[in-house]
Amino acid sequence: MEDRFLVTKALLECYPYIEDMYDALSRSAEKCASEGFYAIFASEQMRLYEQIMKYNNRKIGLYNMKYLTEEGIGGSAVTALLRERYLKEKSAATVSAEKGVPLRTVYRRLEVGLRAFTRRLEEMGFDKKRLLKEFGNEPLFLSMLKRVIDEDDENERMRGALLKMKAEALGAFSRRNRRSHPHRDSGDDRVSA
Repeated sequence: MEDRFLVTKALLECYPYIEDMYDALSRSAEKCASEGFYAIFASEQMRLYEQIMKYNNRKIGLYNMKYLTEEGIGGSAVTALLRERYLKEKSAATVSAEKGVPLRTVYRRLEVGLRAFTRRLEEMGFDKKRLLKEFGNEPLFLSMLKRVIDEDDENERMRGALLKMKAEALGAFSRRNRRSHPHRDSGDDRVSA
């Protein structure tokens, strides 16, 4: 899969975790604030304030990530399965059962939706480079990007192994077929009367 699709897929994979991460960061900021009341030294207070600012900056980034994902998916029919899969957190199997379509069809439509989502983000000015600039420091995004890349690598290895097996099977079939139907090469192509 192209890098730009891996990056946008990582953005989609982050979506179900954004609210929980946002809440955890809020609790961490509140804890730092309460610890600030008991800080004796100015340097300790400053360290706590800096930590609160880091938590708040991450919260802003997560909010932006959530908003961008929702805007990128939009309301088009092409991205409808992306809404079901990522925004509503349904598995591909659940979507397949609910829509009454084969699982393979769901995966194909998710691929088409991912391409449309990527194009929409690029139209909005969020190409791969900008997404990495905006969210490249967010641990959630980085962990999802790593997961997406690892999955893609595994899928490529599986595709390669399947192609090799098909080629070997085709070669074995071809050799077996040649042995059972040898070519006539008598050198005399005339028909006797």
